[in-house]
Amino acid sequence: MKNQIHCLLTVSILTVSIITGGSMALAQDSVEKLAPEQEAFWSMLLRHCGQAYRGEVTKVTQYYKDVVINRELILHFFDCSDDRIHIAFHIDDERSRNWIITQVDGTLRLTHIHRYSDGTEEDFSRYGGKAPVPGLSTRQIFWADDHTAELAPERKDNFWFLDFVDEETFQYGVIWPTYGHEIRFDFDLSQPVQTPPAPWGY
Repeated sequence: MKNQIHCLLTVSILTVSIITGGSMALAQDSVEKLAPEQEAFWSMLLRHCGQAYRGEVTKVTQYYKDVVINRELILHFFDCSDDRIHIAFHIDDERSRNWIITQVDGTLRLTHIHRYSDGTEEDFSRYGGKAPVPGLSTRQIFWADDHTAELAPERKDNFWFLDFVDEETFQYGVIWPTYGHEIRFDFDLSQPVQTPPAPWGY
């Protein structure tokens, strides 16, 4: 009789454990899902995979002028997967800049990766941050993370934004609140251009 009771208790505990564990797993999975606004934003990015677009500088402070003025600017949605989108940003023939957007911890992260022409990664690389949830379905803002602050303390309060202004315009920009530096690019989604060569190192 005691053995029967012990067996019943064991089965009951295991059953509760399985059910509870399953519920916890489901709850954890649900937490990791993107908010509807970010899902919509992700879908808009995916829509442009494989395409390239010409851009122009629409706002710039002195800090950035020498780098971008009178240069050809091409944005290339270079590679996409279910949880990672790689956008290459070409300035003339310089193919060092990469914007990597990933799904992580239930939100979106923007990471900038810079490479030399031989494919090796630059020291100043992998900066960026996560977007506060939920953001907007057409616009996401990414605040500088701890790695960025360690890499460049003067950029610890930076934030970047990606914005589908309308059906024909995509914006990328960065703002340095403390120092007053700022730049913004507008890319014309209505006129795809020939895709450039792969970014350096990819």
